[in-house]
Amino acid sequence: MRNALIIPSLMMMLILLAGCMSFLEPEEEADVEAEEQGATAQVSAEIPSLSNYYRTVFQDGTYVPGHARGFGSAMVYNRHDLERLEVGLSEIASNEFSPEDYYIQEGRFITRNDLNSWLSRQDNTEDDEGNPENPNGLNPQLGEGETLIEREANAPRVLSHITEHNFMRQTSEGDLAVGGVAIAVSLNTTYTYRVTDDDGLQHGPFNTEISEEQLDTARDEISNEIVSRLRTIHSGGEDNVNLDDVPIVVAVYHETTRESTTPGEFVSYAVAEPGSDLGGWTELDETHHFFPSSSASNNAPADADRFNEFHMQLNSYFSDHIGATALGYYQNGELQELTITVPIRFQSKMETIAITQQVAELVEDRFPTNVDIVAKVESNDQQEALIQRPAGTEEVDVYIYD
Repeated sequence: MRNALIIPSLMMMLILLAGCMSFLEPEEEADVEAEEQGATAQVSAEIPSLSNYYRTVFQDGTYVPGHARGFGSAMVYNRHDLERLEVGLSEIASNEFSPEDYYIQEGRFITRNDLNSWLSRQDNTEDDEGNPENPNGLNPQLGEGETLIEREANAPRVLSHITEHNFMRQTSEGDLAVGGVAIAVSLNTTYTYRVTDDDGLQHGPFNTEISEEQLDTARDEISNEIVSRLRTIHSGGEDNVNLDDVPIVVAVYHETTRESTTPGEFVSYAVAEPGSDLGGWTELDETHHFFPSSSASNNAPADADRFNEFHMQLNSYFSDHIGATALGYYQNGELQELTITVPIRFQSKMETIAITQQVAELVEDRFPTNVDIVAKVESNDQQEALIQRPAGTEEVDVYIYD
């Protein structure tokens, strides 16, 4: 494990560097109809940022993973989507379940077999015993068409993944009990698939765009069905948990394309209060921009110019080119978080320190103080330094790894 010297500000870093110091460190198998939800949507709520994460539940001193551990990596192609799904769901759920009052644990109510069945296509074909193959699939049955390619394209799989978080509260007896559930419903905006012919040869990938109307319909039907199933399966039976007695938050996520350098976005969420169906959808407006890129220049020109100035000034101090990049997170069109990556070729510890100094100084000088800033200096896939400036502060904190 690497150690880190924690330096609270750029000025402190310069003082310490002037003296004597020791560096320490810190595709597609894995598919129902329900009543459409007709409630009125609200517009553009903010998603809280979790500066303090939820406390985690340890059972008998041991971390207990969810039933679907590792399932997401097999279903969600883009790593950016996987990370945003988990963190974003916790942020949205904090509107209903305060981190001060609730503990968090990975989902324990949707089993791995359930998840596999729900994410597959609905299939009412009867097996040898006369039972439907997969009546619980939340993705549609294959569509009409003369070829398998046409049938896949005419009924795209909209549902990509389901993420579950459980929120626990302490009872008057000091025990932990389920106080709420949060579900992320992750939808494809583009359905990518391959097909295998009779000779076992695979063809593709093929892409089918999914319309906003299809996404809205899937959101309503799938979300309501998941809430209904959770409350039906867990109604105080063998597991002694009655999910009809707790709120269930459902957040809907639109995945990005497979080759994207940015995550997708949460587009809406709703709450099913105890004993009730899902309420009205609260619409969300979040997006990400990668710097430098034409998309960032076109959609966030002021931030793109600011990053380009940062990048050019950083390079003016060193003979070797430094190809910095950044990922910006936006809510309602306003930059909330900026994560900067500064890859370097390690030449010496002193040069690494010098680069870290300049990055820290430029972060203080170039970027507004109402934005959370994180900058990472990396070499050969190893992190050399970390610079942080939380929103609302003026000085940076610097960690140099040994």
